[in-house]
Amino acid sequence: MAGSVSTSGGNVVLTVPGPIAGGTSFTPPAVTINVTAGAAGTPITSKYAGTSYSNPGMTMTTNVALVGNVATSCFPDPSPTLTTTTVS
Repeated sequence: MAGSVSTSGGNVVLTVPGPIAGGTSFTPPAVTINVTAGAAGTPITSKYAGTSYSNPGMTMTTNVALVGNVATSCFPDPSPTLTTTTVS
């Protein structure tokens, strides 16, 4: 399933078209991110964005039986570190 990538407010935004059927396994598309190194010894980390429901890290449209499409959002608490690279 192809997706698209953009940036917004310092965040990388991955958009994946649906539908994704309920009860199925789903692996999002791979994303390659190039970063610029800072000073030696400085770590570069990546994390899921989002700190609250008003600033979510993930948004989606969920199809609920008898109701229809429902906007859904969530955020990680705490946000796990996905990658760490230390500049040498």
